[in-house]
Amino acid sequence: MQDLEAYSALVGSIYDRVGQPEEWSALLEDLTHFVGGRVGQLAVFSLDGNRKPIWAVSGFERSRYREFLYRHATEDPRLPYILSNQGKVIRAEEGVDAVRFRESALFKEVVQPFEIEHSLVTYFAKEADVMATLAAMRGEEGGPFRSDEVRRLAMLVPHLRRAFELYALMRQASERTSDLASALDLLDAAVILTDCDLRVAHANRAAEALARSRTGLSFVKGSLVLKDSQTGRRIARAAGEALAAASGDVAITQADHITVTCGESGVPYRVSLHPLSKRPPSTGSKVRAELAIVIRTGTQKVQESNAARLQKLFGLTAAESILANAVASGRSLEAHAQDRGIAISTARTQLRALFAKTETHRQGELVARLREGLDISLN
Repeated sequence: MQDLEAYSALVGSIYDRVGQPEEWSALLEDLTHFVGGRVGQLAVFSLDGNRKPIWAVSGFERSRYREFLYRHATEDPRLPYILSNQGKVIRAEEGVDAVRFRESALFKEVVQPFEIEHSLVTYFAKEADVMATLAAMRGEEGGPFRSDEVRRLAMLVPHLRRAFELYALMRQASERTSDLASALDLLDAAVILTDCDLRVAHANRAAEALARSRTGLSFVKGSLVLKDSQTGRRIARAAGEALAAASGDVAITQADHITVTCGESGVPYRVSLHPLSKRPPSTGSKVRAELAIVIRTGTQKVQESNAARLQKLFGLTAAESILANAVASGRSLEAHAQDRGIAISTARTQLRALFAKTETHRQGELVARLREGLDISLN
């Protein structure tokens, strides 16, 4: 009964503490004690080597053990045996010739002085660039780990694996959120991720700067607000129409693009609304990101300048360069044809020419190539 209570408490502790590396030493101490070990080691490695190992030790002075982990662990002849038994609990010394191992420098200089001759090891996670190992160790006095102690750790391995997979995936999601924010900050255009009610999930630096300027746009209590109420209603209505169109509920052509003039400067802004996928990017916010609102200056001079740059860079005709600039700015082919007063078949012919001259095959590739030509500028 006492063992069952200890096991139950450990299972709860595993899920509670795995996501908090600062708690690993305390968790490790409990795990090691449960299986009869004296020294415990928990290590999480990056499979591609881009991150330093995260590790914890219990029952031993950390700085001394660090030397073993960083200088000698990869030399350990038991390592291939450990890595070939993913998900299992093994006695590490069974994977090497005992006599030869005891004659090695590693054994004499590290294993024996540290009193960790006997090891109970599990290699229990390999998910989202993570490899994790747990070892309970003790000296000659304690003797080899018994079968009942192996079974004790084996009962915990499924929980360790699941907990560390969750930890790896949560960390990966967090990094993707950071990557998304960094990528959006590179853009000169203001990009605001909102839900259907214009509650803000994320705003890039350009959007924050725009909100601080005298444009009539601001963030109030976490929502996108425009000083001019009529403009605000237009944006809100267009957001609803864009999301409805994306779900197939309605068919519209113009809800993705609005030209507005707001604030004291009188400068026109082009507002485009882009519904996100059914699996929107994580932003770290409690607000669901359903729509990307992109705001950029809409002066004719800037548009003409961009078209001229693309024309020169890729050897385009005048008509092709105008389409290229529209595509790079997020305009749909149908909307461009309507703006220019040309047949959609003509626009498609020009689009095929753009693919050939930019050496791309898909529209996503084309947009990326064109924006590279504009130095990632959406102004």
